[in-house]
Amino acid sequence: MIPLSRTRPTSITIFAGAFLVAAVLSCIDGMVRIPELLRGAQKVFPWVSRDALIVWHSAWLTIALIPVAMVWLSAIRFARWMVTIVALLKLVALLPGWRFLPMLAITQPLWAAAWVLGFLATAMLFTPASNRWFADKGGVDPAVFE
Repeated sequence: MIPLSRTRPTSITIFAGAFLVAAVLSCIDGMVRIPELLRGAQKVFPWVSRDALIVWHSAWLTIALIPVAMVWLSAIRFARWMVTIVALLKLVALLPGWRFLPMLAITQPLWAAAWVLGFLATAMLFTPASNRWFADKGGVDPAVFE
């Protein structure tokens, strides 16, 4: 773990903030749309309940925070590529319906904001300052005893 006293590059701070806000917006969007999602989900899975959807969205929020911790606390390179691969998969998923993106941005602004912030966060992982962050482990931490 990199000491918390060590200064993080601005791009890493932007990544953490943008990714965190994107995860929270996505969770809020899911919570707000529970009645709509419940109707659709129960057609396929009759056992799905309101509580199950709340747990589902809360779990995804928690899972989304893992890469933030991996990058912020430990500068783990794997996290950079994991976030990038997921962002690319989301981008590929958007391609078939690219014509409907303006309509989705109007009808589901939280969803759209979460996606934009997620892509911004991903881009922040590849700035020169971020490259140095992932390359430099910071040396020996005097607070760590062996």
